[in-house]
Amino acid sequence: MHLNDRVYGKVTIDDPDVVALISCPTFQRLKGIKQAGPSAYAFPFKKVTRCEHSLGVYLLLRSLGADRREQVAGLLHDISHTAFSHAVDFIVSSVEQDHHEGLKPEFLERPDLVAALKTLGFKPDQFYDDSIYPLLERPLPWLCADRLDYFFRDGLACGAATPEAVARYLAHLTVIDQTIAFTSADVAREATAAYALMNRDWWASPTEAYIYNEFADALRESLRIGLLRKDDLLRDDASVMAILEASDNPLIAEKLDHIIRFRPERLEGYTPRIIPKNRWLDPPVQVDSTYRRLSELS
Repeated sequence: MHLNDRVYGKVTIDDPDVVALISCPTFQRLKGIKQAGPSAYAFPFKKVTRCEHSLGVYLLLRSLGADRREQVAGLLHDISHTAFSHAVDFIVSSVEQDHHEGLKPEFLERPDLVAALKTLGFKPDQFYDDSIYPLLERPLPWLCADRLDYFFRDGLACGAATPEAVARYLAHLTVIDQTIAFTSADVAREATAAYALMNRDWWASPTEAYIYNEFADALRESLRIGLLRKDDLLRDDASVMAILEASDNPLIAEKLDHIIRFRPERLEGYTPRIIPKNRWLDPPVQVDSTYRRLSELS
């Protein structure tokens, strides 16, 4: 499998069993789920899909020397995302906004993934919990492959990061005691500042809060009147949007219009019901043979 990835460039995945896993219909469903959720309808340049991101996490883990099982965990870490990614978290509220994590066993136990994992020598329950993979997943504000890849990928898609900057961040990553760290404090500071800007201007911005809350209202109404069933959210963005757009419900139509034809003046006086998750970094930085957090360095 040959890829021209927006972050890592031209790469090849030559493990046939991994390629077979990627080819599974359950994994391919992620091609139809935008990482930006409903915000992609307001800002069409947000084209990153959960499939692209999952492949990117796999590639980053591979380059960092993760073992094969952790690389596969990277491929599967977003397998249970519902349509429109985190949109469902604005209906089923949680502090971490990670409702999809509870759905993971249901997706991993689908026959196509079970068969592909068996060929790889793994079982589905080995991938229920991403927290056991230290390079793949760490809590904020640590570095991990998931967090770094969506930062690089979203930054490039939104024009908030240059290819040169992303290449610099990648060139200064290392692994110390199963922990991803920067090899340069200056690069760590640059990346931390860029990550903060992405959080402020995109991931947790007032605009995102508005779009996600308006879309949640549309989803909530569609579920209330029986237009959508919860199982419909296990499909992809286009399938759900087609149902919503075909509705003659005035509330749903109004909410979709607010998103698709978003205007900044709609933010004036707007109070969101749910606030998007805030994200920040305090990355480890290599110091001799160990590391210290950036905040600990003068």
